Formats: sequence, structure tokens, C-alpha cells
Amino acid sequence: MIIAVGSWRGTGATTAALLAGACLAVADEAGAWLVEADPAGGVLAGRMHIAAQSVGGLERVAFPTERVSTLEAFEALAHVAGNLRVVAAPADPFRAHACHQPRMPWAASLRDLPGSVVVDVGTLRAGSPVWPVLAQADAVVLVASPEVSAAVSAAEWVQAAGRVSPADPGLIEARARILFVASPGGLAFPRATLQAELREQFAGWLPWETAAVDLVHRGATASDRRLRRSALMAAVNQMVLNVTLDQGAPR
Repeated sequence: MIIAVGSWRGTGATTAALLAGACLAVADEAGAWLVEADPAGGVLAGRMHIAAQSVGGLERVAFPTERVSTLEAFEALAHVAGNLRVVAAPADPFRAHACHQPRMPWAASLRDLPGSVVVDVGTLRAGSPVWPVLAQADAVVLVASPEVSAAVSAAEWVQAAGRVSPADPGLIEARARILFVASPGGLAFPRATLQAELREQFAGWLPWETAAVDLVHRGATASDRRLRRSALMAAVNQMVLNVTLDQGAPR
């Protein structure tokens, strides 16, 4: 199964994608992949201890210097953290954006990766280059704040299936849902209101828990005793379970 995680207004897509990948790495016997494909540039190399040869690995998948298959490139350039394999984007936005105009097309090869796949597509914009990636996704999770303008804007994006400009093909098969992060500040909708209004488009509600995020950044897996007690990880697990069940079954 391929889950694309992004945001329309706000931040938190990369963190949500990482936590989802960590949960799937435990739940899926074949493990999980996290592909950082934000065209604005990657941030994981600045948050995690990623092996030097894996930093900016997506660029070398897109522009290989050796005669290898895309699957072989993904496997060779992934940073391994337990049962989660991370393919990081280059931090430089020009190089990260170029990964979406590759010499070696890689989006379709996401389906060849063993296990579950989470793709961080970053903040979505009109005319975004990530549509070939979204076209491969079984589900799209849009991360948003419950703050009024962010929540309304995210709901409009989902209802329009992402068609916010003539250049956007829109979601055809993948269902989009909104995952709310209870970040402090702003005039926000209550959880119950959002859940009642959005119904099946409501993916979940994540509590603000920086300590758990820091543990994952430092390499803790979802099976770590400290994370098993985390309300944040429990909420991410439930979100992943709901998305997986809604799609029928893990691939």
C-alpha cells in the first residue's frame, strides 16, 4: 500500500509521514519505506542521524550514475532504521525539485518496493510537480491544523480532489483525508465538530507530543516501550489502521 502525506496550508507533513512509516514498519512483516519527496527540499537529514551515503538519496535514484534498476537504486540508497527504510530528499530546493523531472522515472517503481510505502510530498501548491507520485498513491493524507482557516482550506482541497488549478489533474482513484494536529495557538475548531462535519474525510487527530517525535528522530521504533505509552503514537497507529482497512487490505 502507498500512502502519500502532504499539507495544503500548514506544516507537519514530514513528521506525520515519519510516524506513519514507523508504525507501518512494525505492523507490516515486510517492513516499510519512507520516501521524502518534498520538492521544496528535504529536512530529515537535519533531524535524524542518516548515514552519509543515504543523504539526498532520492536525487541519485532520479539521476543514477550507474546502470542499475530503480528498485536496486532505492534499496542501495535507503537509510535503514530498524524495519523502516528511509530515502531522503536533497535539502537544496532546486535539486529536490529536479527529482520530479528525473532522468530515471521512479514514481511508478514505488509499487515495486517490498512492504508498505509512505511518501512525504510536502506542502502542496497549484501546479505542484508531485502529481505523478500522487497518481501512484492508494490514499492521500492531508495534514492540517484545526485552526479555522487551515481546516476550511484543507477541506476545500479534499472536496475538489486537489484540482485547484488547470494544471492539476486531481485525484482519480486515491481517497484523500485530513489528519489534524492539535498544535497550540489560533482559533481552532473542536475535534468533535471536525469529525462530525468531515465524516469519512476525517483521518484522525494527533495530540501535540514533542517528546515522542524526538524519540523517533533519535531512532526509536514504534515498538519501543517509551513509545508504546505515547498517546501520539496510538493516534498515528489508529489513523494508519483506518486508512489501511478503508482501502480493503494491505497490499
